[in-house]
Amino acid sequence: MPRSSRSAPPARPLYQRIADQLQAELDKGRIAPGDRLPAERLLADRFGVNRQTVRQALQLLRDRGMVTTGRRGTRAAVVPVALPGQLIDTAPVTPEGIDDDLGVLRTAPAPVDISCLLGLTPGTPTLVHQRVEQAPGAQLANATSYFSPVALAEIPRLAEHRRASSEPHRGNLRGLYQWMIDADLRPHRRDTIDLTPVHNPRPAAPDHAKLTIRRTIADQHGRVLEVTDLQLPPGPAQLVYDFALPVT
Repeated sequence: MPRSSRSAPPARPLYQRIADQLQAELDKGRIAPGDRLPAERLLADRFGVNRQTVRQALQLLRDRGMVTTGRRGTRAAVVPVALPGQLIDTAPVTPEGIDDDLGVLRTAPAPVDISCLLGLTPGTPTLVHQRVEQAPGAQLANATSYFSPVALAEIPRLAEHRRASSEPHRGNLRGLYQWMIDADLRPHRRDTIDLTPVHNPRPAAPDHAKLTIRRTIADQHGRVLEVTDLQLPPGPAQLVYDFALPVT
C-alpha cells in the first residue's frame, strides 16, 4: 500500500523562536521584572543572528506585553498582582453635549496589559482619546487610544492636549502621525486582530464573537508611542486592509 506523502509543517520564523526562548526565561524568573535584557548586540551574538532578527523578536515580546523599551534599553515588564476588588475604570465617558465626531480627551489609567506596553506602572493616569472610527472595511468601531510617557514627552502638539484641561473635553488628533514625524519620530504601525468567543447565557440565544483590533504605534527605536483598541459591534464583519507595495 503506497505511503501517503505529507509535507512537514513549515518551520516557525527564527525571530519567533528567539522570542519564545526569551519569554521562557522571563516566565521562569531568570530575568526578573524590571531587569534590563542584554543589549541587541549581545543577543545577536548569543543566538547567532543579525540585529534585525533580534529587533523583531523584541518587538514580538513588546506586543505580548512581556518587555518594555525606553531610553535605557529593554526591560522585563513589571505586572503587579491585582488586589481583590481593585478595578481600573476605563469605560468610555462622553460629557453631555460634546460632539463625539472628534472624540473626547481625558486623563485616566490604561488597562494593565496596555500600561505595560506603554512603560507605565498600572494605575498611572495617561492621556486617553475616545472616539468613533472607521475600521478596515465599512464597520464603525469604538476606538480608545492610550499614549506613552515617551509620546507625551517628545511630541509637543500631543502634550498640549494633556495640559489643556484635566476635565474631559473634545479634541482633534487627526494630525497625530504628522506630529510624530515633525518630532523626528518614524511611526511604525502594527494591527493585531483578536476574536474572542462570548457565551450568551440566555436560553436558545446564539453565542457571538467579540472582535477587537489592537493598533500599536512604535517609533524607529521600538518605543511604543500609542496603543489603540478598536472594538467592533457584534455581528458579521469584513476587514479589508488596503496598502501599497514598495516600488522596486
